[in-house]
Amino acid sequence: MTPDATGEMEGHGAYDRHSLAQHSAGSFGMPLLERAIGEVVATDDGDRPVLVADLGAAGGRNELAPMSAAIAGLRNGGVRGAIVVVHTDIPTNDFTTLFETIEQSPDSYLHRPDVFAFAAGRSFYERIFPAASVTFGWSAIAVHWLSRVPVPVPDHVYCAFATGESREALARQSAADWEAFLVARAAELRAGGQVVVVGGAATDDGASGAEALMSALNDALRDAVADGNVTEAEYGHMTVPTWNRTLAEFAAPFAPDGAATEAGLALVEQSLVVLPDQYLPAYRASHDADAFADEVTGFLRAFTEPSLFETLDRLPDQRAAVASAVYADVHARVEADPESFETTWRVAPLRMVRR
Repeated sequence: MTPDATGEMEGHGAYDRHSLAQHSAGSFGMPLLERAIGEVVATDDGDRPVLVADLGAAGGRNELAPMSAAIAGLRNGGVRGAIVVVHTDIPTNDFTTLFETIEQSPDSYLHRPDVFAFAAGRSFYERIFPAASVTFGWSAIAVHWLSRVPVPVPDHVYCAFATGESREALARQSAADWEAFLVARAAELRAGGQVVVVGGAATDDGASGAEALMSALNDALRDAVADGNVTEAEYGHMTVPTWNRTLAEFAAPFAPDGAATEAGLALVEQSLVVLPDQYLPAYRASHDADAFADEVTGFLRAFTEPSLFETLDRLPDQRAAVASAVYADVHARVEADPESFETTWRVAPLRMVRR
């Protein structure tokens, strides 16, 4: 019996070391964060600790700058009491790296006075905090992960390539997850509280910008099947459990009769931006195709390996060996033609307020 694919990241700090794209994408949310903090400070009642929620923390590296900015904004706005930051992620997250990063990094916000850090091992598709307790919430490049895969994607591992009934089922799951996220946040935010989400997005045709790279991964897996290293049945269970939403999909729950609106949450800012490839500039300067392939493959492996290869009903070292062979295949494909693997992710920064 094989487990379901999850949104777990590669552990032991690997995700943090290979998350340049995610880190860069998060920067699109910083102007929204500043505006949100300015508004929540104006409504702060000052009689209790200010709770800041970091939703989808992974290893913590990409959370230091936004949490530091939120704390600085709160202090500049007159908050003098305790500020509590709670980092959340699914129970299988790499919490060891998260704790080490928050405690030891010279860039950590925890070095500021009267600031406290906690963590919660719980999915953000459900309630995590008491009602009306959160002043500000932040989530960057996390809400594209699905809570479950309702059906596998035929003949591919990336949901963007799903068609027909499979695509419809995945879209419904994405819509349900997004509504659950918003309703939970609406319950947790205090009146006037805000949340900023930087979401993995797609254009109206469903393109995320990573189709070439994900197809290379799928082709490598198909070769592994052909070589007998992965069975057809094992491949059939492999799915990267993500869905990059269009702006219309992000906005749907905020319709007059939508779930977010009825829960008291309003969408005040939304846009679609493009994140340029984070590794090609260095390649174009150096023409070092091997180094470029190292970076791209490391990035890809960090967020796809657990979802794809933990479904294999084998011993851990056997799973690791199969995975290494597949990513070596991807590496060779990328090294052979770096320019064809330009990846320009679509990103949606959103700001929401609890009325």
